[in-house]
Amino acid sequence: MCVNAINSGRDMTDMIANAGVLPAAARTLLTALARRAATRLIVVGGGASLEVSPGVQALDVDGFAEQLLSTLGLPAEYVNVMLAHREAINVYRLSDRYWTYLSPSAGSIASGPRTGRFRIGGDQLLVAPDGSISDMSAEDVAVAVIDEAELPRHIQRRF
Repeated sequence: MCVNAINSGRDMTDMIANAGVLPAAARTLLTALARRAATRLIVVGGGASLEVSPGVQALDVDGFAEQLLSTLGLPAEYVNVMLAHREAINVYRLSDRYWTYLSPSAGSIASGPRTGRFRIGGDQLLVAPDGSISDMSAEDVAVAVIDEAELPRHIQRRF
């Protein structure tokens, strides 16, 4: 079992400048897994490539990225990180390895208490009941990863 939750930098400037690390890491991990075919990989990635309707990714909707970045207080250049996450999941999708990709909805992984309550949406963007962007606590993300590691339900899929 391998869990990949890398970031492309230690601060916002680094993350934006080094966004290409994300798809490069995907390729490197898949190459390594080719030598260990039975090893599972769980990746914690981005959510901006989730679908707002069948076949339509959030990133492809006019104004979505700008609105999300504004809501999250991120600079416009962060869209490059979002695009790199999309490229990374596409790299995984083309492989025959045992990967699973966790995409927190388009909100963020925030600090906060473990609630034990979260929804699984596959490739679909999940929003709060009022239509706003939903966040997930880092503690709940950890629980979701452990749950998937212990009981694999999303092999070669996103959840």
